[in-house]
Amino acid sequence: MTRFLFILLSVLCLAACKPGIPKDIIQPTEMENILYDIHVLDGYVGTIPTPDSARKTSAPLYKGIFKKYGIDSATHAKSMAYYYKRPDLLSKMYDKISDRISKERDTEVKKQETQAKLEREKLEKLAKAAAKRRLDSIKNVNKNKQTDTVKKIAKPAKSSLRTSQSTKN
Repeated sequence: MTRFLFILLSVLCLAACKPGIPKDIIQPTEMENILYDIHVLDGYVGTIPTPDSARKTSAPLYKGIFKKYGIDSATHAKSMAYYYKRPDLLSKMYDKISDRISKERDTEVKKQETQAKLEREKLEKLAKAAAKRRLDSIKNVNKNKQTDTVKKIAKPAKSSLRTSQSTKN
């Protein structure tokens, strides 16, 4: 029985002593955030048409990411080498990064669709208001023409009445 307990205790100690990620390596959660920021930056840099401009623009931005997380490029490179040797960990990180990028993209697409819908509605309201003004102005022009025509017809009749009345007197 003691022998069994000794073996069980030894197995438990060995399992508990499983080595974790070394302290000089960026931990997975923080590495995910760093890689996410780097890939977003890579997407931006990819839109810059000239390679020289892209290089000049990206260098300080990458340094900004490292500064944000309190690391340097050597720590990042060392951590990446560590994770490259452990593809299971790196794969899990990239699955989460991919999900995060997809959610961000979907949110942005919905935002742009909502904004486009609001713009269309605004343009439709403006078009309706312009059409109403145009219709109102046409009605006013037609009304004024009718009034002018009635006045023109009525004026000569009044003047001819006056003329005929004055000749009778």
